[in-house]
Amino acid sequence: MITKRNLFSAVCFVLIVMFFPAFVFSDDAPEKGFKITKDTVLNVGIAISPEFESNITKASEDTVVTDTRVEDGKEQKTEIISDMILHYSPSLRIKLDDDKKTLGFALLFDYNHYLGIEDKKTSKKLSELDIKAELLGEFNKDGLVIFDFKDTLSRSSTPDGQELSGKNRNLLNSFDLGVAVKSFEDVMYGKVKLGFDINYLEQSKSNAVYKDYNYIAPFLDLFGRWKFLPKTMAFASFSTKYQDYYESSIRSTSRAVPINLFAGVMGQISPYISSKLAIGYSVNIGDSIHNDYNANAEFIFKYKDTGLVIGYLKAVRPSAYFQYNSTHKAYLNFKQKFAKHFLASLNFNYSYIMYGKNVEFKNRDNYTQGTDGSFEKVEELEDGSTITYTTLMPKGNRRDHLINFSPALSYAILPWLGLKLSYNLEYKDTDYVRTSTTNYNHATDADRNYTKKTTTHYDYIDHRVMLSIVLDY
Repeated sequence: MITKRNLFSAVCFVLIVMFFPAFVFSDDAPEKGFKITKDTVLNVGIAISPEFESNITKASEDTVVTDTRVEDGKEQKTEIISDMILHYSPSLRIKLDDDKKTLGFALLFDYNHYLGIEDKKTSKKLSELDIKAELLGEFNKDGLVIFDFKDTLSRSSTPDGQELSGKNRNLLNSFDLGVAVKSFEDVMYGKVKLGFDINYLEQSKSNAVYKDYNYIAPFLDLFGRWKFLPKTMAFASFSTKYQDYYESSIRSTSRAVPINLFAGVMGQISPYISSKLAIGYSVNIGDSIHNDYNANAEFIFKYKDTGLVIGYLKAVRPSAYFQYNSTHKAYLNFKQKFAKHFLASLNFNYSYIMYGKNVEFKNRDNYTQGTDGSFEKVEELEDGSTITYTTLMPKGNRRDHLINFSPALSYAILPWLGLKLSYNLEYKDTDYVRTSTTNYNHATDADRNYTKKTTTHYDYIDHRVMLSIVLDY
């Protein structure tokens, strides 16, 4: 019987057999990678990473379930489950790069094997294969008109939307075509980019609720800059997309058209310090129109083996049930190389996310609104029994605080062999609480009646510690 583990091992073996004998003995091989032609290099790699995660489903300890069929209806709190995960991550990259063109292809796998130390039943269904494939090209690089394209396909457990928590298997494909025009000596530069995103949650095959998050989104990006001083430039950008939740039962109100405008300056203040400052305007056109401001500020310090970036970003993104989210994000990235082979890094960001008005039940068939603001649907079965579904959400707009903190230390044993120890803290605090109640009333036997009530909180804290052994040649 072919298992996922056997299939993974076979793929790794085939990659090693195919690529190593053909190129390892090349006399003119580069320091890293296998040289196929004068301008083409092949890189292969594999990483093995044991990881401990404290909250594998990103659940809230405040979430409770009551069910009259279980333990006389006593509250059952959500159990926070931790586990050990083994990551097996082979990769393949090939790139042709010369003065006139660049063509590249990358394929990365990450099989996440959950060991089920605390709860085998919960962990077993989380073991999955993440995939990322990227194809890109750039043509006429030395000319005044430059063409490029890029296509990225990813399968991961992180959904494209902050309103979802937990492990949700997500497919996302993004494709774009670009045309850039520049003047002699590169004083003026402008670029037009057209493309589309397609997002699909695999749970939507068996659960209609997840269909509300599937979307297709054509987009347009414009960018221009002008170097009016040797080390200073002015720039402006425009971006918009038409995000259509094509399978949603609320598609008439969940379409979103966000528009973001930025204008600003960037330049070098000293040999080691540069900065960027931009302000702008945003609007989201959906069930209602939301106007807002944009801002982006960045301070960059780079000296020999030290790098520091401190920044702030304010922008608007579309959202399935809330039409849009407007986010304040502060971030810090630090890197320090020392003792030739060691690299320390620290990434930190804090986001304050403000959501628009919830439109989940607006114009949805068979739902009526109660006096307490809840939404209710009654389903009648063939035997005359009824099931009543009730959902109650907090009044007012949703507000989230999201923190990510990630220090890491890497040791390069050889140019193609390294070790990395990393830690990640992810913390979300939100006032959004959702209460779902199911009442079953049997037509003739009252003893079979039951009530199940779930109060779901969306705040959580998750700690992750990972040690990676990386071979990348």
